[in-house]
Formats: sequence, structure tokens, C-alpha cells
Amino acid sequence: MPAERHQRPKRHSSGGGNDRAGSSSKTASGHKKPLPLEKRSADGIPGLSKLKGSIRQTKRLLAKDNLEPSLRVQTQRRLAALEADLATAQKRDVERKNGAKYHAVKFFERQKLTRVIKRAQRKLGGEKKLSGKKLAKAEAELADARVMLNYVLHFPNTQKYISLFPSDAKDKAKDGGDDDDDEGFKLPPLLSQSADGLDESARKRREMLLETQRLMGEGKLSATPEEEGAGAARRDVDIAPKAVVAAAAEEEKEASDAEDDFFEG
Repeated sequence: MPAERHQRPKRHSSGGGNDRAGSSSKTASGHKKPLPLEKRSADGIPGLSKLKGSIRQTKRLLAKDNLEPSLRVQTQRRLAALEADLATAQKRDVERKNGAKYHAVKFFERQKLTRVIKRAQRKLGGEKKLSGKKLAKAEAELADARVMLNYVLHFPNTQKYISLFPSDAKDKAKDGGDDDDDEGFKLPPLLSQSADGLDESARKRREMLLETQRLMGEGKLSATPEEEGAGAARRDVDIAPKAVVAAAAEEEKEASDAEDDFFEG
């Protein structure tokens, strides 16, 4: 009998140990721990899914008729804070996605514009002095190329990038290469074109180019962006006019509301 008493605890201990091992395995595999998307980011704000879930729960609590006044005030404050965090998290998420999506197109356009600037500088600084129309043309080309380069460097990642040379950028992206021979390339008249007859994307691009040109004239953007390069710190300047920013924000809000309706429905 004593032997049996001694064996039974062993069997019980073994079974309990297996249960604990299984529980530990579940924890390690992520079943009980928050998923990676739920972790707080470097700025201390949770992920989108967790924020949206918290907002839905908070709204359900506020919908209760018997909620105490003091608790209702606290919950309303919590909702306001959560919605502010959600706006920040959505902006961060859009910037990350757009930054990765349009990296190649921006790279090709930046390289092309840098070479156009160097070409114009060679013409203006060459031994053979330009005059008249040729001088004015080279100066205009240099000025336009610098505006366009600032456009590429400072285009906000909160918006879908509107290419300066759509067909050319697509061809380069497909080839996976970069053509060093841009001597015959001519800048499109994007700054001087009329807004009449332009589609929505072309109109937005024109507005942002003109805004970039204005900011350069005020000294808020570099007059020689080719000297700063892509590695330079971005200036805290938004080249998107308020109307363009408002339209983009409205599109993002509609998409977010549609997603929330889907989960709540």
C-alpha cells in the first residue's frame, strides 16, 4: 500500500506536468499572448485592429441607458482619446504602405530629374555661352527640373503618388534598370500647362507642383534640391494644397467607415 501511495502521486504529477507543458506551449505559440499586430508601436500607439475593437466596445458601453454619469464622462473621454490614436495609427499605416509601394517609381524619377539638372547646368556653364531663346530655354529647364525634384522628394506618403512621367516610370520598373542616356529627354510642360481638360490626377499633380514652386520661392524648400539628395532629412513642409489634403482625408475616412460597418454588421 505504501508503494501504491508513492506511485499515485507520481502518475498525477506526470499528468499535471503534461498539462502545464501544453499550456506553456500554447502561450509560446501565441494563443494566449496578443498577436504581433496588437503590440504597441514605437510611438506607444496600439495597432489598428486593437484600436478599432476598443472603440467598438467603448461605443457599446456609451449606448447603455443606465450608465452612471461619472462613468459616462470617463468613457466619453476614453473614446475621444482612442479616436485620436486611431487617426494617428491610420496615418502611420498609410505612410508605411505608400512609402514601400512607390519607392521604385520615385527612385527612377529622381534619377532622371537629377540628370536633367546636370545637363542644364552643363549647357549654362559651358564654354559656348548661350544667348536669347537657347539661354531662356536652358534656364527654364533647370528651374522646372528643380521644382519637379522637390515634388518627388517631398511628396506626402499619406497620399497615392502621382507620377511625373507615368509611362516612362512604368517601363523602367518593368525593365528593372536605369537608362543613363537622357540627353534626348524633354521635360513635359507640367508647370505651364492649363488646368482645362485635365483629369483629376493630372489636376492634383499640377496643383502640387505649383505649391512646390511657391514654397521654393518663399525659401521653405531648397532652391537646389539636387545638392541635398534623397538622404537629406525631409523638411516639415506639406506640398499638398488644403483642398487636395481634405479630399484624400475624406477618401480614407470613407474607407475606414466602410470597414467598421462591415465588422459591426
